[in-house]
Amino acid sequence: MRSMSLAVVLLTAVPTTQSQSHEHHAPAVATALALRQVEDVKRIAAAWSTTDNARESGYEPALGWIPMMGTHWVNGPRMLQGRDAVKLDGPSQLMFSPVDGKDTLVGVAYAYYAPAKDGSPPPVLFDGAPAWHDHPDLAPPGTSLMMLHVWFVASPDGPFAGLNPFLPYWAAGVTPPAPERLRDPAVSERVRKGGLALAEIADPAGLFPIIARRPAVRPVLEAQRDAIRGLVPQIEAARRAGDDARWDTLVQQLGAHFDVMRESYLKSAQDPEVRAHMARSLDEMINGSK
Repeated sequence: MRSMSLAVVLLTAVPTTQSQSHEHHAPAVATALALRQVEDVKRIAAAWSTTDNARESGYEPALGWIPMMGTHWVNGPRMLQGRDAVKLDGPSQLMFSPVDGKDTLVGVAYAYYAPAKDGSPPPVLFDGAPAWHDHPDLAPPGTSLMMLHVWFVASPDGPFAGLNPFLPYWAAGVTPPAPERLRDPAVSERVRKGGLALAEIADPAGLFPIIARRPAVRPVLEAQRDAIRGLVPQIEAARRAGDDARWDTLVQQLGAHFDVMRESYLKSAQDPEVRAHMARSLDEMINGSK
């Protein structure tokens, strides 16, 4: 599904914002007008609803599939036009991710490069001025890549969150829980960690592809992935039966398998700074920071 260097994975795993935190928090509430605007954008983006249509319209895939973001299809010339060219009806990026075994347009993103010390606020595209996030490590020196994600699919952190933990569930053929269940911090952490476990079977390259190929890591990942695959039909059976307690127990088991994989990844990272960055990235995804 993807071919990514370890450095790219680390740089893109988690969006950064000035308000990042390791604590669970309630998602920002989108106004009724903002939700209507999202529907307007969704209708506009229907013209790019397939990867073939996206490519014909000047979008190209970049970075590969990222568990809680999908694959970004980027219109490079549009993104280079700068802040003043950002328009609601012209997203510079499309996000595709598998749903029911098919690459699906799950959202869009607006992006532009800004001078690192510019201080100018990002444009207000939606009612309520949802927060943008930045990727300074993905921009030329002296600039930062400013981004605003807009999800067309269910997102427990709201339609403008930087990450969507439900994407790995759909990619692995598992139905995610109702978004409101993640208001409980314990359920939220369980679901997000389970999503990272499911990402390992949705994308055989692994969360950190270079490390995943190492002889000491590969057998660990393969054993845990086999166990995760065995849980998938049980999780779906519990959902169909409406047995939340059983569903939670099984997703907790997904998390236990992920813990083993996480330890193997981190132990095999030879550079302490890389190891620390990996750990922070995973923790942010599990804690649901936006």
